[in-house]
Amino acid sequence: MLNTINEHWSTLELLFKRFKYTDFSLKDVQNVLKQKNPNWQSERLFKEANRLLNQEIVIPLAKSSQLELNRAIADFMGYLLQEESLGLAEEITVLVKDLERLGFRLADAGQVGDHGELRRFSRIMDERVRKIVKLYQHNENAIMNIVEQAKADQSNVSLKKRYQAVLEAFDEYIEPMLEMVDIHGEFQRCFSLIEHQISEQIITLDQVGRGPEDKRMLEQLRTRILDMHLIGRESLRQSADMLLPLREELRRNTLITRQASKVLSLVRKRGVDFVLTATQPNFVSDVQRFSLGQQRHIVSYMAGLSEFEDEAYQLPDELDVPAYVSPNIPDYSDVRKALRSFSGKKTQLLGFLSRCYPDLEADEMLFLYQKIISDSEFALSQEDQKHTIAIGEHQFALYPFSANAKED
Repeated sequence: MLNTINEHWSTLELLFKRFKYTDFSLKDVQNVLKQKNPNWQSERLFKEANRLLNQEIVIPLAKSSQLELNRAIADFMGYLLQEESLGLAEEITVLVKDLERLGFRLADAGQVGDHGELRRFSRIMDERVRKIVKLYQHNENAIMNIVEQAKADQSNVSLKKRYQAVLEAFDEYIEPMLEMVDIHGEFQRCFSLIEHQISEQIITLDQVGRGPEDKRMLEQLRTRILDMHLIGRESLRQSADMLLPLREELRRNTLITRQASKVLSLVRKRGVDFVLTATQPNFVSDVQRFSLGQQRHIVSYMAGLSEFEDEAYQLPDELDVPAYVSPNIPDYSDVRKALRSFSGKKTQLLGFLSRCYPDLEADEMLFLYQKIISDSEFALSQEDQKHTIAIGEHQFALYPFSANAKED
């Protein structure tokens, strides 16, 4: 089977990419073989297709003449080609909770002095840790594939549809995982508890004078668990860095679409002249606009119009173009002055922004909230309890920041 896979790797790779996990016919297999080996005769094509079928690299569907790739072969090829599909955040959560359960079993075995059970639970926990690390790497590769497919998509569909998988990956995997690995999240509590339990067992082994093998196994398990936590945080950071530029591009596109919709609604209500008069160049006077002219006048006018340059307007250099800022967001210096007026009082940032700027959209308010958090002028304190805050039609669960303005 390995020799056959090696000989027909290009054929199997094309079958995998073209059909993924869908079915295909024996004729499709022969066509792909013919495409990869144009010099083969029909008899050779039929023989090699049957060879793939007889060795169960491709297998028939139940009660059907259609075929599919052997699932084990397909998973193996997906791993080699890095064509993984994004997993669930809950899958990692279940493994971490099971790791916590095994930690209690490990502690119980250590308390009663059952060193056989202690070694058994250590091996099981080591297996769980390795599986979690593989899931992190698997999901990171899957997110990389999602980003590459979204960038390479040349279809004429809307940007939102092109980036649908990007939004789903961020909402269904990145955000839940970032919440869980937060310093106040479930992962941190679980890892701190397991580290404490393993450290206690190592101390107990030193006291009773057990062999170095058990102690070394627990030390390696503790190191691997701490390393897994760091690997998870780094993997999530890299995944978020890949997804955020596309998400920000979609956000900017949405804001531009929203502003264009406002302009079009004004045009429908009040007409083009009323809306666009202030931005139109004044080529002709009102009298000339409604008067008839001869052909030579029109030709002369069009010739002059093609060379028209407004002297009062000068195009800016590319470096002088400011970064895009939503027209609804107030000037940040004004926001700082308003927040500075609350000096000496503990002020919750989102409550302050909601009172002062009630008309802001949720993403615009969070933009200001992030800028204030990053501002070194204000002394920030983060609450230990999670709060659910409503901004417009959206609900956000977070540990809110409060600020006291520093004295100048």
